[in-house]
Amino acid sequence: MFWLVAALMTLVATIATVRPLLRGKPASVEPRSRHDAEVYRAQLAELEADRARGAIGEPDAATARAEIARRLLKAESASQAATSSGQGRAAIVAGLFVALLLPAATFLFYDRAGSPELGDLPLASRESEPAPTGEIGNMLAAVERRLAEKPDDGTGWSVVAPVYLRMGEPDKAVAAYRNALRLTPPTADMRVGLGEALVQQAHGQITDEAREAFRSALALDANSYAARFYLALDLSQAGRYAEARDAWSALVASSPADAPWLGLARSALADAQAQLGAPVPAIASAAPEAPGPSAADMAAAETLSADDRRAMIEGMVSQLAGKLQAAPEDAEGWRRLMRSYVVLGRRDEAAAAGRQALGTFSPETAEGKNILAFAQSLGLSLGGDAATP
Repeated sequence: MFWLVAALMTLVATIATVRPLLRGKPASVEPRSRHDAEVYRAQLAELEADRARGAIGEPDAATARAEIARRLLKAESASQAATSSGQGRAAIVAGLFVALLLPAATFLFYDRAGSPELGDLPLASRESEPAPTGEIGNMLAAVERRLAEKPDDGTGWSVVAPVYLRMGEPDKAVAAYRNALRLTPPTADMRVGLGEALVQQAHGQITDEAREAFRSALALDANSYAARFYLALDLSQAGRYAEARDAWSALVASSPADAPWLGLARSALADAQAQLGAPVPAIASAAPEAPGPSAADMAAAETLSADDRRAMIEGMVSQLAGKLQAAPEDAEGWRRLMRSYVVLGRRDEAAAAGRQALGTFSPETAEGKNILAFAQSLGLSLGGDAATP
């Protein structure tokens, strides 16, 4: 009975393996997925045209663009699979080879490797199976293979570039955006994407090339909030506070009330005002008095993508750290710097900032004790926790 069941199972497995090899579409039939991919490319172009003439808003355009790109990736993956599965002499030979080899190999090696008398392997000795590749990873790999064959496919580069950016691969994102801009008509979104990738590549700093990308985006779309945000951040990082104040004020005044970047912009505006020794304007009254991202800013930044959020916060944290090095008498600033480092996962730097603060505020003073208590609430050890009341 055992051998009969084994023979039937082998026969079923052989048929299931050989049948797809011997059956295929006529060479003249083009896969539907290839047609779908062309339709999605046309939809991307039409969407950009609608956005350019104002027929669709930027938030709706971004949502539609992401959905169309997802479908295009899936269609590309299906087209690649269909192209590689055509029938030919090689497929027939492979089918016959499998039909003969599979049963023979099964019975030849079964006695050695699959004898039912063998005991089970202990769990500790079993190798864990590799995690299956995600759908996005498979589709991205399909588009990458297509781009390797057709490196002049500008639409393909424009599709994978934002995917690389969201995956935290700035080097690939920069290369993809450059190729897309070289091969397709430039858009404000593509310029901003290149700038964001360059900022991510530079760990939150606005480089010369990133600055030029953002300026080019503004030349194409004067209302690009992302480009205006990063250019204002560039002014703050460069210490050009009068210009930064004007840029942040204009951004805050024109932004929607629920804009996710509004908290960060207000905080940066307050810092620019403080650096200039001028009173904080009413529009930024909700911002904290000290520079750097507050708890409200961190909460607002949570609505952004991981890459954008980190780039924005790191830029402001770098600015705050530089100010505290020049003027270390700001106890609240030190606490904000410690909290910001913890949010970014840089706990060693948070502890180092706390120790620098204790170099200015003795642990015996009220401010020093407050800093120690604050560090303890963050789970940080400054080497002076014993003095905490």
